[in-house]
Amino acid sequence: MWLALLSGSVGPERPLAYACGDDQVREVRIEDGRAAETWRWTAREASELPADYRERLLAHIDECKPVDDGRLILVTASTGGAVLIDRVSGRVVFRARVPMAHSADLLPGGRIAIALSIAPVGDRLQLYDRRRSERVIHTLPLPSGHGAVWDAKRQRLFALSHDLVQAFRLSGRGNGARLHETTRWTLPGRRDGHDLSPMETGRYLVTTDDGAWRFDPDDGSFAPYAPLNPALRIKSVSAAGDRIAWVQAEQSWWARGFTVMAADGSDRRRIALDGIHLYKVRWIR
Repeated sequence: MWLALLSGSVGPERPLAYACGDDQVREVRIEDGRAAETWRWTAREASELPADYRERLLAHIDECKPVDDGRLILVTASTGGAVLIDRVSGRVVFRARVPMAHSADLLPGGRIAIALSIAPVGDRLQLYDRRRSERVIHTLPLPSGHGAVWDAKRQRLFALSHDLVQAFRLSGRGNGARLHETTRWTLPGRRDGHDLSPMETGRYLVTTDDGAWRFDPDDGSFAPYAPLNPALRIKSVSAAGDRIAWVQAEQSWWARGFTVMAADGSDRRRIALDGIHLYKVRWIR
């Protein structure tokens, strides 16, 4: 089945993904072991954005997460910006200036959580209302923040930092919305958490300085994910059913493409992307 998906012989099931880097987000369809671009958003061409977003704050995009059943795309950039993009129109419907932003997710009630990495006013988790750009509702410490994922089934926000995965409960409405830590788990290996992404099984894929792991919030266990271990500098891993896409840095922090494979590590295909310093890939489910 996986080979059929890669070859494009099953038309409606050909996998789609978002790939991001530099100031671009690209939507790509995987066909015949190649990425066929179907849509692109470029920060410098987003005329509705203030100049500092177009020219500087979105220069190095590091997250491109489909949310709201794929109708919206949450984008963060280590250069200091975050935006929520309407997929159909390509217009920005929310923006925030957030130093070293590395990940974000959409929470119930139109709230947005953004994880900030190492910076003088970073190392924190910030909560916003998508209807009010630039206005922080709540802030919590998150050293080297790199991941934010809302788990609708568990009604928890999972956040990734240098040493921990933490779970937060959301309470309140409007400007009174707050996040309350309920549980924390210490990362395995050399720690230095980098990517946190959900699996359809209810578990998570986590990458650290020295590998990739399956994380189960129900029992707090971290199990090495053998198909990617040992592997250093894994910038992102994304799962959709039996499809896995991952990015491993090749030059400093970026790559010239990504790899797709079955969940057991078989049927690996290298997907090259031209004209972009690739950072992350996320499946569109």
